[in-house]
Amino acid sequence: MFVVEDNGYAISVQTPTQTPGADIAANLASFKQLTIWDGSGTEPSETADLVIKAVEHVRAGKGAGLLRLTVPRLSGHSSVDNQAYKSPETLAAEWERDPIPALQRYLVPELMSEDEWTGLQADIKAEVLAARDAAMAYPFAESMSVTERVFAVQGEPQLIGGLVAEGIELPVGNDTPNPPDPRRLNMLEAIRRTLDVELHVNPRCVVFGEDVGMKGGVHAATLGLQATHGESRVFDTSLSEEGIIGRAVGMAYAGLMPVPEIQYRKYADPATEHINNCGTIRWRTNNRFAAPMVIRMAGGYRRIGDPWHSVTSEATYVHQPGWMVAVPSNAEDAVGLLRAALRGNDPVIFLEHRAMLDASWARRPYPGDDYVLPFGQAKIVQEGSDLTVVTWGGMVERCESAAAELQASIEIIDLRTLMPWDSGCVLASVQKTGKCLIVHEEIEISGFGAEIAATVAKEAFVYLDGPVERLGAPSVPVPFSTVLMEGVIPQVDDIRDRMGELLEF
Repeated sequence: MFVVEDNGYAISVQTPTQTPGADIAANLASFKQLTIWDGSGTEPSETADLVIKAVEHVRAGKGAGLLRLTVPRLSGHSSVDNQAYKSPETLAAEWERDPIPALQRYLVPELMSEDEWTGLQADIKAEVLAARDAAMAYPFAESMSVTERVFAVQGEPQLIGGLVAEGIELPVGNDTPNPPDPRRLNMLEAIRRTLDVELHVNPRCVVFGEDVGMKGGVHAATLGLQATHGESRVFDTSLSEEGIIGRAVGMAYAGLMPVPEIQYRKYADPATEHINNCGTIRWRTNNRFAAPMVIRMAGGYRRIGDPWHSVTSEATYVHQPGWMVAVPSNAEDAVGLLRAALRGNDPVIFLEHRAMLDASWARRPYPGDDYVLPFGQAKIVQEGSDLTVVTWGGMVERCESAAAELQASIEIIDLRTLMPWDSGCVLASVQKTGKCLIVHEEIEISGFGAEIAATVAKEAFVYLDGPVERLGAPSVPVPFSTVLMEGVIPQVDDIRDRMGELLEF
C-alpha cells in the first residue's frame, strides 16, 4: 500500500515542475495490478471512504494499491522555511483547506456536540504534550556508543531481517580445505559451484539480477542454476541496479538471503543510495533491523579496458559503514569467502575480478562444501625477510611474478578482504622486513593502500628502514586501448622496479 500526501510542493518547487502533468496518480494509471484511489485529504467523508476501500483491497490480497490525497502544506518544509515564495492569496487559500476545521464542521453538531469537540481537542493536546515531554526526558545515549551496532554481534540477533532473526542457523563449516579431488577449478566454476551448494543448503537463498537466469549471467557464474533450483530461486530482473538492490533489502527484511548480481562494478553506481542505506540499517535501528545480503559484482581490467567495465574502486565500499568487502584472488579463496558471506549476518560486497575468473594462476582444487574462510584473515602467499608487499585481487599474481624476477627475499601478503582487513598480519610482516610496498590497481589517490600506509606508518614506524610506498593507477579513467590500459594498470615491470627501488633504499 502506497500513500501519497500530495501538498503540491517540494520545498519551494511546485508539482508541475516535479511531476509531469502534476499528478503522480495519473502517471501510474497504466501500471498493471496497481489499483489507484485519488481524492482530497481535506474532506472527511471522502477521505474516510477512500482509505477504507484502499485498506480493504490490499488486506484482501487483491494486489498493490496507491492512495493519493491532495492536502495543503500549512507550514514551511522546515523550521527555516518561511514560505516567502507563496503569495498571500496562496497562503489564504491553503488555510481555507485546513483539514482540522473541516473535520470539526463534519462532526459538529451531527456526530458530537461543541463541548465534546472541545474536550477531544484538549485530550489530544494533552496526549501530544505528554509524548513530547516523555521524548525530551529520554536520556541521550553515551557518546562512546556511537560506534556500536555497525556490524552484527554474536549473541545479539536483530529482531527483523536475515536468517538470524528467523531463528535459522546454517552449518558453521571450517577453514581447512578438504578437496574432494585434485582437479583445479577456475574462479568462475568455483563461484558457480559454491552458489549451487548454498542454494541446496539454504532454501531461503535467492540469486537474481540481469541475465542470471536462462543465460546464466554475462560471465556464466550462474550457468545452469535456474534449471537446477527453479525460477523462484534464480531469476532475472529488469535493467535497474537501483531496483535490484532495493528488492534485495526487502527480501532480507522478509528473512531471505538475497544474492543480487551487478554485472560490472561501475554498473552499481545507480544503486549507490540503496547500498549506502542498506549498510546503515542495523546502526540506525539500534540492531532492531538488518538486511544481510551478498552483492556479487565483477570488475577490473581484462584483455581490453574501458571506463565502464574495467573499474575496481573497491575503496568506495570500504568507506561505506556497515558493509564487509571481499576481494578474492583465486578459486579457493572465492569459495571460502563467498560461503562465509552467504552464511553470515552482515551485508557483503563480493568483488569478482574479471581477469582472474578464468586465469590459470587463479585455479585451485575445490576446497569442499564445508570450507568457510573467515573475513579479516590475510594469506602470506610467499614468505620473505627483505620486503613486505601487500596486495589483493588481480594484483597478487603480478606481484608474485615481479618478485620472481628479483634476487631478494620478498614477503607477499594477499589481504583477501578489505573490510575487515588483517592489519595484524601486515604489521607483523613489516616488523620483520622493515619495508613495505602496497600494490593495487585502483586509483592511487585515496585508494585503500593509503589506509594501509597510514596504519603501517603509525603502528610500525620504529621498525621501518624505508618509506612506505604505494603503487596504483593514475587518476584517469581506464582507457579502451590495451596499450594505454597498460599505462594505467600496474604492470609486472612497474611492480618489479618499485620493489627494486625500495630494496635498495
